Amino acid sequence: MKQAHRLRRLGTTVLLAGLVLGLLAFFLIPVVAGSGTPKADGDAPAPAVLAAASATALAHLDPAAPAPDAAVLKSTLDPILTSAQGASISASVIDVATGEELYSRSGATPGIPASSLKVLTAIAATHAIGEDTRFTTRAVLKDANTVVLVGGGDVLLGSGSDSAAVSGRAGLGTLASRTAAALVEARAASLVADTVAIQLDDSLFTGEPLNPAWDPSLLASNDISPISPIAMYGARANAGAKAERVGDPGMYAAKTFAAALGTALEAAGGPALGTAVTRAEAPAQGTELASVDSATLGEQVRFMLEVSDNYVAEALGRMVAVSGQAPGDHANGARAVARIVGELGIDTTGMDLVDTSGLAAADRVSPLTLASAMAHAATSEHAALRNIGYWLPVAGATGTMSARLGSGDTRGVVRAKTGSLMEVSSLTGQTVSRDGRSLAFSILVHTGDRTIAPNKPVLDAAAAALTRCGCR
Repeated sequence: MKQAHRLRRLGTTVLLAGLVLGLLAFFLIPVVAGSGTPKADGDAPAPAVLAAASATALAHLDPAAPAPDAAVLKSTLDPILTSAQGASISASVIDVATGEELYSRSGATPGIPASSLKVLTAIAATHAIGEDTRFTTRAVLKDANTVVLVGGGDVLLGSGSDSAAVSGRAGLGTLASRTAAALVEARAASLVADTVAIQLDDSLFTGEPLNPAWDPSLLASNDISPISPIAMYGARANAGAKAERVGDPGMYAAKTFAAALGTALEAAGGPALGTAVTRAEAPAQGTELASVDSATLGEQVRFMLEVSDNYVAEALGRMVAVSGQAPGDHANGARAVARIVGELGIDTTGMDLVDTSGLAAADRVSPLTLASAMAHAATSEHAALRNIGYWLPVAGATGTMSARLGSGDTRGVVRAKTGSLMEVSSLTGQTVSRDGRSLAFSILVHTGDRTIAPNKPVLDAAAAALTRCGCR
């Protein structure tokens, strides 16, 4: 009995510590000056473009600060959320300290989340895979005549040397130079032939590379490409934030590696390189020649949330499935994310996921689930999950929120994941009320007017009202 009592006290202490640390996310928030016009999620400005940061001090958060009165909050939000003509709007607001839902407008009804779904992918990937995990891309000697490039889940490879950037952290040029050095040594030991061929092993992901639930127009609009466990810059042709996505990301990376390897081998006097690059699986007994490691999963999740990168979100979903020993396809990725979110104790009633990026109009998640997920992460006993709130785009400052909610009382205070699809807008995140109370919220908008991301001003007005409201 004494041991059980000690365990209960320890659990309470951990939970309270998680809550305090979650609230500390808003003590001193570094705000970055952003520029530009609002973008659709698939075409967001890259964080690297932002100007130098300047610290903005916020009012100290008092854990004993009064929570908004539910009736007053309702009288504040209802006029805003009913102002959009012809729109169906659902919403949920949760008091982070207590987990109580303070406001609901059909909050438990599943709707189309668009890219707000990425907060669930972020939580599941961080919890299941680990914040500090790195994905490894390897060059393996299959036999005396063949080198296999093995994809390990890094879809943010760069073309040249390793870098400090998240997108481009592991360079294929670096991998090529290391591989060339290993091949020169192997040839001197008569382990490698005078000419070697390059093969690509992208078998880590299985099934259809394109989710059948995605509208074909998403490829033409540069929102997505066929999903592979190896790609450069999120399947883009180069490091540019607006660069076109390529049609075969894995083969594009393999050919980039082969070109760099050929140059390195010629300079080192190594074996010649065959001209063709083909697909084949690396043997289990192959000899690793060299490898490069990605940015940490935590860094990739933050990148994915800030610029709303659909390709990274889909790759992470598949990696969540693989981490649980399931096949790395779109269906298992969606199931794995849903399962982990549910296992964390988040209410997933009515949730139906068919992808992990939110591109599919068939996805269904309630605002209550999304707001509950944010509140759970902020108060989690797992430090890595508490980081999710830090990684969201910051109002008036970073990523997809850089040109939104930039006024003095909301800039740097609201942190939220945006969502944009045809006839759908969403906003999911956290803010701090005027009285210093941390609130998690999610708002979904659906129309029938064939416009992209309708009524975003309504979403922003509601988030601003939450921030400005003492609501006592």
